[in-house]
Amino acid sequence: MDTIVQFRQMKADQKFSELQKLIEVQLTFESSSRHELLILYYDVLNNLQKEFPEQLALELATLESEKRNHDFVLSLISHFKTEKYVTKVFELKITAAEDHGQLEELYNLVSSFLMRQCEKQIPMVPDWIIRRIDKYFSHDFNLKLKRLAIMLLLNDVQAAEKFLKDLLLSIFGKSSSKGVQLRMLSIGEVLRHGELKFHLEIYQHFCLIYSKGIRENNDYKRIVEMIIYFDDFKFQLLILDLIHKIGLNNDAVEYASGLKENPEYSYIYVDKFFSHLKPYFLRTIKEKATTHQDEEIPDLKLSERYSSEVMSTDVDVEESLDEKKYYHLLKYQSYSLNQLCDLAVSFLQSEMPNVALKATELAIQAANDDKEYLKGSYLKLTCLLVLKDYRAAVDTAYSALEKSSSQEDVLSFLYGQAEAYMRLNQKIKAIEILEKIIGIDHKYRLAKERLDKLNEV
Repeated sequence: MDTIVQFRQMKADQKFSELQKLIEVQLTFESSSRHELLILYYDVLNNLQKEFPEQLALELATLESEKRNHDFVLSLISHFKTEKYVTKVFELKITAAEDHGQLEELYNLVSSFLMRQCEKQIPMVPDWIIRRIDKYFSHDFNLKLKRLAIMLLLNDVQAAEKFLKDLLLSIFGKSSSKGVQLRMLSIGEVLRHGELKFHLEIYQHFCLIYSKGIRENNDYKRIVEMIIYFDDFKFQLLILDLIHKIGLNNDAVEYASGLKENPEYSYIYVDKFFSHLKPYFLRTIKEKATTHQDEEIPDLKLSERYSSEVMSTDVDVEESLDEKKYYHLLKYQSYSLNQLCDLAVSFLQSEMPNVALKATELAIQAANDDKEYLKGSYLKLTCLLVLKDYRAAVDTAYSALEKSSSQEDVLSFLYGQAEAYMRLNQKIKAIEILEKIIGIDHKYRLAKERLDKLNEV
């Protein structure tokens, strides 16, 4: 510390040339007062009208940035001539802009940095850039596009695909149709210029066909490749939107019917983000709702149950406007028991269990014999499990068991009853019923596996 005091006195005496040499010697050693030495050295060189070395200027700027002296920091790095320290300079400028609350300047700096990485073919985005993007500009499409371009430079196809999926899904529901088309074109062009794309080429074709339409016969082959490749429901919905957009309506109807079999199918998601595609998923319901009483209706035997395995699935149910409309449809139209059961299955597949429950209750009221009663009761049990009304599910199963005569009927309702007790956390009762099922048929559904799990707890 005595050295610093001595140096300050020499500075006051304007002995700048002598002080310059002494400080330069002192800077070659490790010193706890290095920060103060650098400030003195900067002042001395300034008085001597000499240039402060960039390496030392960067070191001093970093120390001053920690003290939030950002004006001094910006002054220190404003005259850098080499590209050697450009990344660190960007970080210091971005820190200053953030600390001053200059969001527009912060955005421009982040965008410029990403653009430079793309132009210089530098496959790296520092954590301090990603942190600012996530904090202030997490939904900005242009920044995401630049990040995608940089990820493609890394040739990390798996990471790029995950990022690309999130980017594509974020576009729909938030932009106009024209905006979606322009963004798809931008993504397609970025992918087109990437190297070692592998299956990312499928995404490229999707984006370009979506934005430009069918341009050659090979585009139809590419759409088939998309249909084969994507098994995620949300992306299958994107493909359906593409097929609908280019006017292949018959193919869209057929493809949509297949999507309803996907375990991830969600009518609520369709309604929220792709409301223009709802007719493809409601077509079956509307056609069946308007079917004439005398028209032939497929017979839903009790053995041909609704097969989505609701017994092991939890679904959060929310009543929609469409459900309310179909309540009125059921209330003011007359249907046979077979029609009501058929409608209940369709409503379940379209994730409208409240309406399906109403249809099953009407079916039970219309039952003329035990067989029809059990058919409606099984569908009602399914609806109640989906709706998480487990007490009512237990009661429905009890009532149905009183009318059950065949082994298949007994096992079906016992299994549903066991599922309801498990959801009610009444494990002892669930175990008793599962043991009864296994005593009748030890291979029945997943009864043994479920019993083993309960016994482990």
